[in-house]
Amino acid sequence: MTTLTSSNGPLTFGKGYPTMLVNDQIHVINKPDSVIEPLSNGNIEYFLELAKWGKSAGADMTAILLTHPAIDEVNLLPRLAKSIHQMTGLPVGLDTRNAEAIEATLAELSPYKSIIWTVTAEQELLETLLPIAKKFHAVVAGMPTGLSGSGVPMIVEERIAAAKKIIDTCLEFGIPKEDIVIDAICMPVALLQNNSFRITLETIALLSAMGITSQLGIGNAGSNMPMREPIHLAYLLGALSWGLDAAFINPGIQGLISNVRAMDMLTERDPDCKRFLKHYRNSQSQHQY
Repeated sequence: MTTLTSSNGPLTFGKGYPTMLVNDQIHVINKPDSVIEPLSNGNIEYFLELAKWGKSAGADMTAILLTHPAIDEVNLLPRLAKSIHQMTGLPVGLDTRNAEAIEATLAELSPYKSIIWTVTAEQELLETLLPIAKKFHAVVAGMPTGLSGSGVPMIVEERIAAAKKIIDTCLEFGIPKEDIVIDAICMPVALLQNNSFRITLETIALLSAMGITSQLGIGNAGSNMPMREPIHLAYLLGALSWGLDAAFINPGIQGLISNVRAMDMLTERDPDCKRFLKHYRNSQSQHQY
């Protein structure tokens, strides 16, 4: 299991715990100039509203990806992360390789425990980011690429080998196993790569057997495809049945929360059906108005 903290208290996810849903909408990828320009000038209101909406939709935490040449990430990321945390009370995670921005943001979020995403098996990157993670007791989320230099591994054994490199190096730096998460890698369906989905599912299963918390960026699945929301929901439900612990996803997908609550109940991540029934009661209450 892995635990993050925020002003709302601890958030624990992993084998046997409820699925953690991460609001993946706080990013600058494919955003128009009407969004980028205000942000480059320090106006963060648009992203604060997205974070607030994500919480109301049912997300458990917020991911921030601001990497863009027009944005001063070192100065903006700490302010945005702190503002989102203060407004939502949810944990905030950092999806960037900018070590200076990461360190400044973790200091701003302290004493709460955050997560650093997109840590690959590249030795230089590990040696740069892991000391920062150790300093602030942050969780490290590894992306099992960068071991062979050939891009994303399309063989389960190669993904696990890269994952082990990340895990072993974390342990060498004194980062405990429970503070390590590994991404099983969700490839876009539009790439038409044979067995892509099964490779991801088998990677999830092996990570679970290793006692490692797993995650996926589900939003990648439907890239460049029509009807992306059904693709994302189907991909997520399939992955959950193989033991996935956390997912980056648009929390506004119709039926997302209900289906995840149902899957958590069926896979015994929701003892006594408490979360499922709470969601049902909340839904019924909202329909009365």
